[in-house]
Amino acid sequence: MEREVDDLRRGLTELRIDSKTEIITQFRDYLRILHSYHGKLHLVSHRDYERISRRHFLPSLAAIEYLQNHQRVCDVGAGAGFPSIPLKLVLPGLDLVIFESVAKKARFLQFLVEGLRLSGVEIRNERAEDYEGKQFDLMLFKAVGKIGKMLRVVDRLLLSGGEAVFFKSPAVNAELEQAENIIRRRSYKTKVINISTPVEKLPLALVIISKPS
Repeated sequence: MEREVDDLRRGLTELRIDSKTEIITQFRDYLRILHSYHGKLHLVSHRDYERISRRHFLPSLAAIEYLQNHQRVCDVGAGAGFPSIPLKLVLPGLDLVIFESVAKKARFLQFLVEGLRLSGVEIRNERAEDYEGKQFDLMLFKAVGKIGKMLRVVDRLLLSGGEAVFFKSPAVNAELEQAENIIRRRSYKTKVINISTPVEKLPLALVIISKPS
């Protein structure tokens, strides 16, 4: 646990995020809750239970400088809560909706939100495609399928002028080429930002797709 917290502090420093005591405490609680589910529910890979900060918390937070100007946010298929819950811990003002269609994972996320004492978070045990509520000015996608397929959801749920952020491997160009016709038809603007994750320095591509106003 302490090595995980040390990694987290190092990563927060790299990202210029204030590692306040209350934030570290909440991430500690997050780690404890994840470990309490180890062997009960497949949330992260077995090997990643020894490097949750490096492989999940910090990569989620690596996008923070691109998310500062958004208020109503959704995370599509969050699973163990990545990337939205780490971002919510650092940006508590976010109005967050998390979509998770797998009932067991949705129950875990509800338990997590209550355990971390988070307000302004709604867990929806449904597919984002079926949601009938208000639209969002930011949508987050991590490990939920190809961009072209997800753009149907973006088109329906993203407000005009909003952004969708996809966490992808650097080999994302082929995926974008497959989605090129859809992107062009909808007049979306696409930006790929190649970064390295804090601490481990693994390559990460953030694909930001903007919906025209």
